[in-house]
Amino acid sequence: MSSHKKVIIFLLFLFFSCGKEDTQKLYPVPVIGVLQGSTKSFDLRKYLVRENSSVYLLNQVQGVSINKYQINIKSARLKPGLYPINLLVDGEKFEVYMRIEKMINHRFQYEGKEGDEVYVMGVFNDWSRNGLRMENQRNNIYEKNVFMEPKKHEYKFVVNGEELIDPENSVFISNNIGGWNSILDLSDSASSESGLLIKDNYSGNWLTYKYLSPPDGSRVLDWIVLLDNTRLHPDKTDPLEGGGLKVNIRSIENGLLRILGVDSRGRPILENQTILINGSPLNSSDKSWHFEIIYNTMIDRFFDGDMSNNKPIKDSKLHPLANFNGGDIVGIKKKAEGKYFEDLNVSALWLSPIQEQTDTSWVEWVSPNHSFTGYHGYWPVKPRSIEKRFGSSDDLKELIDFLHESEIKVLLDFVSNHVHQDHAYVKSNPEWFGNIQLPDGRKNIRLWDGGTRLTTWFDEFLPSYDYSNSPEAITQVVNDAIWWVETYNIDGFRQDAVKHVPHKFWISLTKSLKVKFPDRSLYQIGETFGSNDLIGSYVNPSELDAQFNFDIYFNARQKFASDQSNFDDIKSILLRNRKKFGPINLMGNITSSHDQLRFSAYADGQIKFSDNGTDRTFNDPVKQINKKTTYNKLANFHAFNLSLPGVPIIYYGEEIGLMGEGDPGNRRMMRFELTKDEMKLRQTFSKLNFLRRSYPSLSIGDLLVLHSDGPFLVICKVYFNEIIILAINNSASSMSMPIEIPVEIKKLNSLVKNLNHDFGSSPILKIELEPYSHDFFYAEF
Repeated sequence: MSSHKKVIIFLLFLFFSCGKEDTQKLYPVPVIGVLQGSTKSFDLRKYLVRENSSVYLLNQVQGVSINKYQINIKSARLKPGLYPINLLVDGEKFEVYMRIEKMINHRFQYEGKEGDEVYVMGVFNDWSRNGLRMENQRNNIYEKNVFMEPKKHEYKFVVNGEELIDPENSVFISNNIGGWNSILDLSDSASSESGLLIKDNYSGNWLTYKYLSPPDGSRVLDWIVLLDNTRLHPDKTDPLEGGGLKVNIRSIENGLLRILGVDSRGRPILENQTILINGSPLNSSDKSWHFEIIYNTMIDRFFDGDMSNNKPIKDSKLHPLANFNGGDIVGIKKKAEGKYFEDLNVSALWLSPIQEQTDTSWVEWVSPNHSFTGYHGYWPVKPRSIEKRFGSSDDLKELIDFLHESEIKVLLDFVSNHVHQDHAYVKSNPEWFGNIQLPDGRKNIRLWDGGTRLTTWFDEFLPSYDYSNSPEAITQVVNDAIWWVETYNIDGFRQDAVKHVPHKFWISLTKSLKVKFPDRSLYQIGETFGSNDLIGSYVNPSELDAQFNFDIYFNARQKFASDQSNFDDIKSILLRNRKKFGPINLMGNITSSHDQLRFSAYADGQIKFSDNGTDRTFNDPVKQINKKTTYNKLANFHAFNLSLPGVPIIYYGEEIGLMGEGDPGNRRMMRFELTKDEMKLRQTFSKLNFLRRSYPSLSIGDLLVLHSDGPFLVICKVYFNEIIILAINNSASSMSMPIEIPVEIKKLNSLVKNLNHDFGSSPILKIELEPYSHDFFYAEF
């Protein structure tokens, strides 16, 4: 294997993926975040290169122990701060760090009746309905103390099985599915922030990092410089006046350069990361998933290229949007041949599931019991056959070959959680599947969280695999996934319903992919609705490279859709996201998806966040966009996503502002005959995508929020000798805002509006933006 290929595979591990050189023993272990007062078990096996490595704890840290491969942490007596955990792995020393996060001991109260069964649930316990029982302490006042992060929390009470908002709390928010959640805001109790380390300059063998002091003027107490998990020799680093430092990389070929720190108030300084490849920082000329932009096509809804395979299911109860609409593989290839994807400047295509589907319509178990078909691809009946309405095996091979010749990668959506009841495996191996009936007599359908998370069915006719008790099922489905890679040369998977599949399945799949394709940088991104902890638990070298970044999406979506945008808390949202997923990651950033209502419908004011999207599809569908500002809001949202770490993902039709409600209204047929406004938006998407792929700072640079007040947002991305600034005005008025730039530059050149700004001796940039607009600026030194 060439050195270049080895490094690419390494990068796509941490970030977070496949393969590594034979001599490596431990993949880069992220800083382990632990909530003050809590206990945590960290599974080190997911970061070991060899399964049967010996692991020993070398230092004594209060509350920390190791049981074979499990690092067990009890933080009750630990103050917030950064703590080392020194390990011996197969005779080699490594440094792992944990960060104790400040917590608030909050008491929930609910006034009920004698004999009530009361629970509290929220994102803080992954919405488990029966995980936090409240006790009747006095006079039917039910209470529960919960350690919580100092931020905003959504929550509900569950009283005798019924979900209720807090009757004593007047602050609540839509849950986006037709209901409401109460809001508890503990953000005022958050600790003050430490300073930041940014990549300043790259010259010769030296990387220079600049320290940006916090408002309280705290100094740097100590820098910890690691290559992966090994501390660099002090001779490799030089301290700089002002708190920064220089790192000599002359003898470092490949790896992850990590710099952690502690300031004079004992606060951790957030980790800075630099990916090194062939002795230099990673750049956009290198092949890496960090620089890709993914476009998601739903095959049945993109373009009808072969009318001979149009065979909608005949059922008078079917809404047209719930039936097959005629899109196919040939249609996607025709658009690719017409350079649609190249002109949009996307570099990877995510194809919806392609396996053969049931040939009849089925009635949903949930009220109001609509009829649906398998047009979407998520009801497979055969594991290795292509749905005939989508095309043939040759059609798929030809499409993928053409896309690869055009330097466009291909991801396939893979369904591993469930099958349709007519699937071959249900008939041949019914023991592989779980029981739909719960011990208490209820049907285990759509009970997404808590004790039923790994066993629940999506519907009566969609049995879920019981992987926990069926190792043969794991082996078979893993082999099916490998078959799709081998047969069609795909570049990775979008993995469906990840949180409903046990970890041991993902570990088995990823291990098998690494063994079978050691020279391939296969990318796997998953879908999990839940807390950052739950989402992140599947992102590691042994499982998935990434998941969709729903924490950012759900918080940013309302801000960009609103006519009264307020970005005041976007900095704290991005900060907690960075702590969880790292300053450089491969998480997916979206503006809409096939499971969410279209952003344009919200932004145009035709749908409220409290509306039931599916009901709107069938009873009160949206109309065409009637506000020109909707297109601009969507462009602003996409520009924001392009400034974030991770991989931007465009759901088909977002580039033209396609409207839609809930499933199936968010899956309308793609249109190619466009209005002037739609064409303008598509051109904007194309230009913005080009900027993202041209400037590595947008993908892997350090992120600074320079301004986030009201509807005006300014983000700075710094990657050594490259600085890009994004400014967004998401209001109905023109705005002019003075912004202080924390680094010395001479000139800013607009990349969108073709305007320039000379600084002279002033560090203040005055940014002027029209209503609902944005601009990117490139800095000259």
